[in-house]
Amino acid sequence: MILAIGRLRLFLIIPLAFITFAILLAIPLAAYRGKLHLAGYIGLTLAAFAAAMIFGKLSGLHRVTGTILGLLLSVLFFSAIATAVGSLAALVLYKPPKDVAD
Repeated sequence: MILAIGRLRLFLIIPLAFITFAILLAIPLAAYRGKLHLAGYIGLTLAAFAAAMIFGKLSGLHRVTGTILGLLLSVLFFSAIATAVGSLAALVLYKPPKDVAD
């Protein structure tokens, strides 16, 4: 089952862009509020990047390209890359939470 590329471009690109920008904004915003510790953002960056490389490799396989599974893997790839980039931005914007004792 091969997808018709022409009809689906805007139908897929616009929601994918909104999801990507939402992820790119949500993670640094959480870091600014001090929701997770610094090591958590580093681990999230590494895990998301590793997952993105696996999803990208799987979506480029000969039998997967152009199918629904390939499309799903591509969306997962873009989401994982957005998570990795958002986590890198979170490292810059990280603000440690205030201590209750202070």
